[in-house]
Amino acid sequence: GYKMQSDGGGDDEDREMPIPMATSLHEQLMSQLGYLGLDEKQDAIGKQLIGSIEADGYIRRDLDAIVNDLAFSQGIDTTVEEVEAILKKIQTFDPAGIAARNLQECLLLQLKRMPESKPVNDAIKVLDKYFVEFTKKHYDKIQKHLGLNSEDLKGVINIIIKLNPKPGAAFAVVNKAESYIIPDFFVFNNNGVPE
Repeated sequence: GYKMQSDGGGDDEDREMPIPMATSLHEQLMSQLGYLGLDEKQDAIGKQLIGSIEADGYIRRDLDAIVNDLAFSQGIDTTVEEVEAILKKIQTFDPAGIAARNLQECLLLQLKRMPESKPVNDAIKVLDKYFVEFTKKHYDKIQKHLGLNSEDLKGVINIIIKLNPKPGAAFAVVNKAESYIIPDFFVFNNNGVPE
């Protein structure tokens, strides 16, 4: 609880600050999975995919391996296409870019959620068709291929560099707070007399 100071008096009562309840990335994703209204098999596939998402928000396991895991550990017979269909649904979850299989896909997932505009569309083209050139900073080639002027290219680059390359990282920071120890009581030393 949180005890309030009385209106009239100036004496401070003991106050306990509420501790915010932080949820993990996997808990948040599982919660969002529940809103999809999937059947039992699809739900099991979704849970397996969410369990395969790493702390930074990426899913690096090959979908064939996930199909095999489902078959051997849960007796679920599925295909890569079925798993990928559920993965596409999970990729619509928050935070944007979650469950991407690589950096390019992560950034594209984020861009596709932005309101449509010429700079956003150009940024999608850059990452979709010229990702290698972008990572190597061959901006002149990109500018030439897309027919962009210098200002347009700067705008596109600014959009891309503001994207989050590790969408799960924010949860890793939040969860560090859960490891702090909160004391049940304090002992103060008042001139050699404990209080």
